[in-house]
Amino acid sequence: MTKLIKILAILTLLIFISGCEDKPIGKITKDTYNLKSEMDPRLKAYPEAVEWYKDSLNSPDSSFNLGLFYDDKIKDSTKSIIWYTKAYEMGYKKAAFNLGYLYEDTIKDYNNAIKWYKIAFDNNLNDATANIGMIYADIKKDYEKAIEWYKKGIERENIQSIKNIAWLYHRDLNDNVTASAYMINLIEYGKTKDRTISFLKEKWNLSDETIKKGYELQLTMPGLPRRYKGDLNLD
Repeated sequence: MTKLIKILAILTLLIFISGCEDKPIGKITKDTYNLKSEMDPRLKAYPEAVEWYKDSLNSPDSSFNLGLFYDDKIKDSTKSIIWYTKAYEMGYKKAAFNLGYLYEDTIKDYNNAIKWYKIAFDNNLNDATANIGMIYADIKKDYEKAIEWYKKGIERENIQSIKNIAWLYHRDLNDNVTASAYMINLIEYGKTKDRTISFLKEKWNLSDETIKKGYELQLTMPGLPRRYKGDLNLD
């Protein structure tokens, strides 16, 4: 009887140990389980967000989408920064621009905005130059730095940088010859000649003489990858 009890005890122990063995989990790792257990409960209402979260260990796209989701949908800047940063570290370069914009537009931390925009610029995201220039011009009132960054964008044919530098010369520096030079240069990038001249005359109230001087300056000033050489048809 005692021998039978021992056998039963051993069998019970073996069944218990067998039940405690890890189940096959395919590609899901132990770290994934830990990550899933910490998932933000706010994500559970959105199936796509849950899927991004599951894939976020190995997918920069999913990490970026989570950053965008927290930014646009949940309005949680702290979480958005975490996921954008993770996406960038995994090779999703566009996340640097989104971090710059989040710091600039939502958090109003302009130093960090410039930092991330510069990283974006280093990764050939050329729209960052216009945003950096605007921070220097509109927030810091450092027009020299603004011009420096707008010109970096112009060298890479960033149209927004051309527009922004034209406005800076017109509005902040009261130099309408240079301002009109940059506006006229936009004709080379698809802006129609008639609309450009109409804008300079009607919106900025510039004389034909000032516009002509701007045209001549546009033909010679350094740093322009393209130059408009057509006729302005001014009276």
